[in-house]
Amino acid sequence: MPVKHSVLAAAVALTALSGTLMASQAQASESVSPRAVSPTVKPEPEDVYHTTDGLSSCRTGRFCTETWDPVKKSWKIHVFWKCGTYALSNWEGVGAYINHQDGANAKVLNKDKKLVWPEIPPNNKKGWGNWSDAWFIRPC
Repeated sequence: MPVKHSVLAAAVALTALSGTLMASQAQASESVSPRAVSPTVKPEPEDVYHTTDGLSSCRTGRFCTETWDPVKKSWKIHVFWKCGTYALSNWEGVGAYINHQDGANAKVLNKDKKLVWPEIPPNNKKGWGNWSDAWFIRPC
């Protein structure tokens, strides 16, 4: 009888330990999962705002972009006016753009500063592209 009792006690202890280990592993895997990060631009463009409707227009003389912001769960719109090279961070997935500048082609560049897509003419039309390979924007 004492052996049977100690085997039963050991089995109960192992079951409890197993449940604790499984709970610890589940908590560890949850804390390791990536957290949502907002897309950003450096230096900051002329204007940045969020909308649930996406990019619908772009003011004259501007290059406008739309990328999904998983933190806000809405579209993040960036409005570029000044010429320069802008570094993109955490731009992922498909988004839109409108080039409403006066004669300047916009460029979307990869990490080696090579074109990701053909240059975007100033036609004030909405276009779509995958931002995942984009590292830089040159609006002019």
